Amino acid sequence: MKNINEIQKNGLLWVNVSKPEEKVLLAVQKKFQLADQDVKESLPSFQRPKFVKRDGYYFMVLHFPVFNKITRRLGFTEVDFFLNGQSLITVHDDSLPEIGIFFKECQKGVVGGQYFQGTAAKLFFELLGRLWEAIVPILLHINDDINWVEKVVFTEVPDRKMAEEILRLKTNVVTFRRTVQGHKTVLERLITSSGRELSLQSYQGYINSTREHVNEIWHTLESQKESVDALHETNESVVSLRMNEIMRTLTIITVITVPLTLVAALFSINATGTPIIFDSFGFWKIVGLTAIGALLMFLIFKKKRWM
Repeated sequence: MKNINEIQKNGLLWVNVSKPEEKVLLAVQKKFQLADQDVKESLPSFQRPKFVKRDGYYFMVLHFPVFNKITRRLGFTEVDFFLNGQSLITVHDDSLPEIGIFFKECQKGVVGGQYFQGTAAKLFFELLGRLWEAIVPILLHINDDINWVEKVVFTEVPDRKMAEEILRLKTNVVTFRRTVQGHKTVLERLITSSGRELSLQSYQGYINSTREHVNEIWHTLESQKESVDALHETNESVVSLRMNEIMRTLTIITVITVPLTLVAALFSINATGTPIIFDSFGFWKIVGLTAIGALLMFLIFKKKRWM
């Protein structure tokens, strides 16, 4: 059937289901006796990370980040695993190329056969390790973006573009954390709940490597979250300081010009007894008076260190 590929070697089976449709999953369910609820949750609607022990297999739902090069935003995709001692079933939307690459590698003779030994747990951990290794370039890309923003935020005048860039970074880190935060729980439950059919004691090296990968990724995300939060606060502070400078300048201009405007308005009143108006040098006297007033206001502000 379309979108279903199988590899069977040394008594082990890997069924890879890409771009799953309901009829495809129903065929897989019928062949491997899968629970209705697990099959429904394997359809293309994002579920929470999950681990369930069923009669005859273990069902796991894990999320992995996917970077959109056009929008430069991080999304996520779901991979469902049905695992027992003799078989591994993976269900995904084909947005993680590492699964297809590893599947083709396993199809090769001697090279692929090394992963089909012992129980299907070895195949599962090997695939999982490759998916986590594919996460590292995304982490490095986010680090590069953070370093770039750190340089720019202190050298350029903050604008809307910078604010949008910081918010994009913050959203990406939050999405990344939400995507991988369930991995550790799911894997620990698999390790503690699995029976002898998986023979996990034989794969202690894989388990240790898995824990190291998860902890390393999570510590990196913690560091990135702190950095992005600090950048956001710094940008907000710089914007606030700039706005305060602008408001102070505008306030000074207003305080200086409003009284002088009032003086000019008083002398413009065409009323009997208004001084200077009918003087031959009246205009220049009013200008001089206005200039002296402006100078006095300037000196007062300077003395009080308001400018």
